[in-house]
Amino acid sequence: MKRNLNKLWVAIVVLFLVQAGLQVRIFPIWVRDYAPKQTAPVGLSPDQLLAAVAGFREFLAAILWVRADSFFDSGNYDAVLPMLRLVTWLDPHNLDVYSTGAWHMGYNFTDESQRSDRRYIPLALKFLEEGIQNNPAVWDLYFEMGWMYYHKIQDPVNAVPWMQIANEYPNMIPARRHMLAHTLFKAGRFDDAVDHWAKLFLDAEKDRGKDWESSNLYDVRQKNLEDTILDLLRRYGPNPETQPPIDLGFDATVKVVRPRVLLVEGKLGIPTIGARVTVILRDKGKTLRYSPKALKTFTLEVDPKLTYMQDSLAVREEKFRREIDMSKDPKMYPFKAEEYEVEFIFEPRYASPNIQDRIGSDGVGMYDARYLEEVREKPDPVDVPEYAKISDALRREVENPTRETSYYRVRKVITLTRADILMLGKRGE
Repeated sequence: MKRNLNKLWVAIVVLFLVQAGLQVRIFPIWVRDYAPKQTAPVGLSPDQLLAAVAGFREFLAAILWVRADSFFDSGNYDAVLPMLRLVTWLDPHNLDVYSTGAWHMGYNFTDESQRSDRRYIPLALKFLEEGIQNNPAVWDLYFEMGWMYYHKIQDPVNAVPWMQIANEYPNMIPARRHMLAHTLFKAGRFDDAVDHWAKLFLDAEKDRGKDWESSNLYDVRQKNLEDTILDLLRRYGPNPETQPPIDLGFDATVKVVRPRVLLVEGKLGIPTIGARVTVILRDKGKTLRYSPKALKTFTLEVDPKLTYMQDSLAVREEKFRREIDMSKDPKMYPFKAEEYEVEFIFEPRYASPNIQDRIGSDGVGMYDARYLEEVREKPDPVDVPEYAKISDALRREVENPTRETSYYRVRKVITLTRADILMLGKRGE
């Protein structure tokens, strides 16, 4: 038994030496052809770096990813980011780590009232960009980037090019292809949305009846195509239900009731349930740039001096009201600037369908004498990786976007000072 154990140890040592020799020969080739395209990893200690270059990269990455998952489960979110950074540096082709990590940054950092710390969203976008650069020949992370824009940021215009790229991959999950049509519709590109549903419907018709899944896919696409055409006819046809426009009579006020606690209230003349008003408080003259290009390189840190709060207010009986307490989260809301802007916005693109039936998904059926404004947008240019499997025509379209869409919204901005919010020099107010 002892002799067999000695042989086992000898074999292990020999294998380790062989692996070390191969590492010396293979490492330069790996650096040239397969290394991650990011710079040296951020926030890693020397011993972590040593482990990373000593071999067994994917094996170590898998172990660390399991450990990171335990941090997720326990709610220890601050410990997850360094793990994500190390895992992706060890194994830059692990798509799950990039998609889960971006979701974690975009959604899981919240205050006591579950409002997202939106300072992390540019980090999430940069993290996905890095994943795309390291994995350009698969569709998954292009879709994740589009979803982040579509769902979290609620910017369908900039979601479209990423969804378009993902849709060019033949092995994309069929149901995921539907999101491009939904995104095009919210972006105001109604003709393209109908065209995409029609294409998907014709593709599904080829395999209709083959099995339950194929038949269901056909039914889903047929219903979406019909519903989209009917919605357009009702809202923009010969006798549109969006006319005459509704006078929203929009207004909003803000009052500091305690230090770092605001009472926001107002009115919005939508005569049905489901409307929501977005309120944003931020340093005056500053905003978050939701783009991978907002950061030169990926980092684990956010601007500790920037205050940015965003919430969604439900409208009931044409009124909204909420007390927003930022006193329990001083790191998230540091209030270092001297002045702040409180911005109230109602825009129809993400309103419920029953509201869009009356005012349109682009707001053509609403009016306000003081706060109505037209927003014209086109997507930001996308840096498509060289090895992305897309057509030359789409590459030109997303790298040099020219199509502009527009929609209407109501928006009011109120200025507060730091002294106002912190109630400096006041007591019991």
